[in-house]
Amino acid sequence: MRYICLLLFLFSIIFSTPLVSQDETESQTSSVLEENPAAKKSYYLLSPRISITVPHPMGNKAFKKSFVGIYEISGGLNLMFYKGLFIGGTYKNGLLKITENKIADYEASMSINNVGLKIGSDFYIGEKNRTIFSFALTAGQNHTKYFGLVCKNPMEGPKINSYKTSYLEPEANLFFLIEPNFGIGATLSYSIFNKEFNPYELCLDNWTTYNKDNPGKTRYLSFGFGFYYSLFRKQTKMKGGY
Repeated sequence: MRYICLLLFLFSIIFSTPLVSQDETESQTSSVLEENPAAKKSYYLLSPRISITVPHPMGNKAFKKSFVGIYEISGGLNLMFYKGLFIGGTYKNGLLKITENKIADYEASMSINNVGLKIGSDFYIGEKNRTIFSFALTAGQNHTKYFGLVCKNPMEGPKINSYKTSYLEPEANLFFLIEPNFGIGATLSYSIFNKEFNPYELCLDNWTTYNKDNPGKTRYLSFGFGFYYSLFRKQTKMKGGY
C-alpha cells in the first residue's frame, strides 16, 4: 500500500510541474536580470596586482632539457592615466630546478629576480562588464643566480654562477570581477632574457649529453592565476558608462 501511495505522490509531482514551470521560469529570469544587471565601466587611479604562476622553459632546447619551473610570484602597482591605459612597476621572484627526470643524481637550482616597468591597457569585455582583459609589456632588469652547480673535475668550477641582463615580457590577463574593483583570473606571460642559456659554461655537460643543443636566448612561458584590485575610482564625464 505504501508503494502505491509513493507512486501516486510522484505522479502528482510530475504532472503538476508543467503547470507551474512556465511561471517559475519567467520569475527566475526576471529575478536573475534584477540581481545581475549590467555594471557600469569603472576606471581606477591605482591598481596593485599579484600573480602566482609556473614557468615552463621553451625555445632553447638545452634550457628545456635542463630545468623545470617550480614557481613565480610577482607583484606590482599600475597607475592609470587615460581610459584603461596604464603604466606601472613590477617585481618578480621565480625558481627553476634540475630534477631527477632532467639530470639523474644531480641537484641544482636557478633563482630569478626581475624588476621592470610596464605599459598596458585594461578592456571590459562582455555585455555585463564583469570581465576585464588586460595586456601589458614589461621591460626591465633581471638578476639570475645558480645554486648547487658542480663540475666533475674538483679543480674546475662553472664559468658563471650568476648574471645580470635586460629582459622583455609580454603578458595577458583575464579577470572575472567579484566586485567592481576586485577580481580573480588567469594570467599568461612570456619572458625573454638578453642572455643565452649555455649548459657548457655551467658544467652541465659533465652530467648529461646535449647532442648539439645549441645555446640560445633564455626564454620561458608562464601561466597561472592573478588578482585584480583597484583603488580611487576616477570620475569621468563621458557617456556610455565611462
